[in-house]
Amino acid sequence: MRRPLCLLGLAFAAALLLGSFLIPPKENTFDGLDKERIVVFGVVEGKDHKLSKGREVSVISLGQVIVLQTDRVKDLMRILNQSKKDRPQSVGEHFEKEIGDYCKEHKKSLSLPEAEDIEGVLCYLEGEEPVMGSHVLMEGKFFAFSHATNPGGFDAADYYRTLGKQGRLMQAVVLFVDGKKDVFREGLYQCRRYLSLLLAACCPKREAAVLGAMLLGEKGLLDEEIKGLYQQNGIVHILAISGLHLSLLGMGFYKLLERLRVPKLVDIILTIALMYCYGVMTGMGVSIVRAFIMFSMKLAAGLIGRSYDLFCAMTTAAILILVSQPLYLFHSGFLFSFGAVCGIGFLPAVSVHFPQKSRCLKALFTGVWVSLSTLPVYLCFYYEFPPYSILLNLIVIPCMGIVLASGVLALLACALFLPLGKAAVCPGIAVLFLYEKCCAFCAGLPGKKWIAGRPADLQVILFLAILVTLALFAKRLKKRQFYAGVITAVTILFLRFPTGLELTFVDVGQGDCIYLGAPGGRHILIDGGSSDLSGVEEYQILPFLKYRGVSALDAVFVTHPDSDHENGIRGMMEAYEENGIRIGMLVLPDVAKESRNENYLTLAALARKKGVPVRFISAGDRLSFGKVMLTCMHPQKGYENQDTNAYSTVLHLTYGDFSALFTGDLEGEGEELVTQRLGEGIEPITLLKVAHHGSKNSTSDEFLALTRPQIALISAGRDNSYGHPHEETLERLQKQGCRIYQTPESGAVTLYVRPGQVRVSEFLK
Repeated sequence: MRRPLCLLGLAFAAALLLGSFLIPPKENTFDGLDKERIVVFGVVEGKDHKLSKGREVSVISLGQVIVLQTDRVKDLMRILNQSKKDRPQSVGEHFEKEIGDYCKEHKKSLSLPEAEDIEGVLCYLEGEEPVMGSHVLMEGKFFAFSHATNPGGFDAADYYRTLGKQGRLMQAVVLFVDGKKDVFREGLYQCRRYLSLLLAACCPKREAAVLGAMLLGEKGLLDEEIKGLYQQNGIVHILAISGLHLSLLGMGFYKLLERLRVPKLVDIILTIALMYCYGVMTGMGVSIVRAFIMFSMKLAAGLIGRSYDLFCAMTTAAILILVSQPLYLFHSGFLFSFGAVCGIGFLPAVSVHFPQKSRCLKALFTGVWVSLSTLPVYLCFYYEFPPYSILLNLIVIPCMGIVLASGVLALLACALFLPLGKAAVCPGIAVLFLYEKCCAFCAGLPGKKWIAGRPADLQVILFLAILVTLALFAKRLKKRQFYAGVITAVTILFLRFPTGLELTFVDVGQGDCIYLGAPGGRHILIDGGSSDLSGVEEYQILPFLKYRGVSALDAVFVTHPDSDHENGIRGMMEAYEENGIRIGMLVLPDVAKESRNENYLTLAALARKKGVPVRFISAGDRLSFGKVMLTCMHPQKGYENQDTNAYSTVLHLTYGDFSALFTGDLEGEGEELVTQRLGEGIEPITLLKVAHHGSKNSTSDEFLALTRPQIALISAGRDNSYGHPHEETLERLQKQGCRIYQTPESGAVTLYVRPGQVRVSEFLK
């Protein structure tokens, strides 16, 4: 049997995958500690620098963490101070023996009960940095990493749990640090800081930050504009230290020593040592670990006279990584790295079907094949694919050698003579300029993003099965059969099946955002804003829409111009060219000019500036989206009221025998007018979007008696300062017999409506 190790690796991965579903890992987001000031004891495992609120701060990665009980902090501080007093010359040794053992033995009694499972935290430091390997006491405000509350949202808790971190300690202050020091890691860290300063000295600030990310792994200081440009065009991977960087460095150093006639064994040992030191210095990410293991196996195979097998080396690396941390199986970096290597490994087999006469065409087809191998990862994590990235990577990857070589030479030269370093880095800066111009050009082309949404797991499995089958039997297949198979696989991955009506109440904190997915591929948004979550369009609304595969919205309704209903929509239009989602029309309430406040006018003006048609709607107007009918119940045309809540647009939706009422922040006089209008005759409704986040001044008994909703949905922020939803409102809804759903408890709530059937799904349950 060929490559039994690969089969073993697949079986191991399948067992981990099955185990994760049968025995889900214990989850704790430590919400009880969120935003509390705490004192932690731990070991400094890593250091970095990031931009926070426009300034550079030190970020300390603290491991082996104990979150101390308040009344035990003084006990520990007393022992620490006594150790200094008793043995001022050997604090580190004494601390290690007395405090280290003491904390391990008494961890349960020292720890806060709700924080026993915390293993590590990221500390945003105020003041001087402790050295690597030192034991520290730190005090700061704790922010727990939280789970996503919407489909498509970034799950910070899962991501950082893979890295062994459960939260951030902001404005952290060091209370005590011992004399212990990890000389090796601290030396590498200081080397990285020195090299970073050299880059800053020989390059312009913008280019220095990019080279710092590429060469030293300092991504925290990157210019957001450049990072966004690279990300939009699918080449952001070059800003991270990856297997490509490590392989180029390792092979270059190995060949250099070989030319200097260094004995082969010594050459291999020195090369592996250099790669390990470089990996530790730059953070030892998963792709670096993969490349280090595979490259070391390649060198070892050459030394002992054995042939190197890429797939066996890759499988060995994957098993070793997953044994150390099984959660990497769900990590995008792990999947991207190994997916790309798989694609490269199958190239010799599938390249028989590529054009052979034209080197350019062959390179293009090679790029397409490697992109296909990572396409499911793109769609499962980012829900979109930049098609021009295939062409860009044909330029970017071959030029990376120039950038890296230029950067390394500049660092060496700059350490000796600054003007020489400035000259050496010029080729690298020229290539970065080329990258930026190519990205800007592609960003202006039509079809720069394919928003496909997240494919189903079965679609991904079928896609990969077809691709692997084509690769294994490529030499037996005719060219026509091979390309038919590729087209079939891609079609399966991008296929989206028609469904009935879908309504999702997106969790935007203290605000409203309602998505309607109508049959026939029609997409509508009602409101989109938040008063307690910043960047709501970037982190909540757009990821959800892309997850659903929405590339165009037929209409966006803003019920009234309060920020918790419109600031996300405004943000979407301000970044209209970048986000890739078109808006068919913006719909605003047709109220009197005197009632149109600054937010209202700004929103309408911005829409016109971006080429989005603006429509004004009033009572009696109807908009049809296939089988879905939206009827405006309020306000009357030209309605005048300075209270924006009172003139909230009220929409009545009908779809077969299903009906819903969307009420914005309707209250006061506005609710009275709608109640009178409803009194003229309306059938009981299936769903009510409870007005004003469940405020006690809305959704009266009379209003509920007329509408008689079966399901009530409340959108509000967790622990909001307004007390929404109020108990009085909940009692009125319960009295009416409603099934009540709340986004603070359920996250996003989705209703799937089929003929004669309504199914409710809560994202967090």
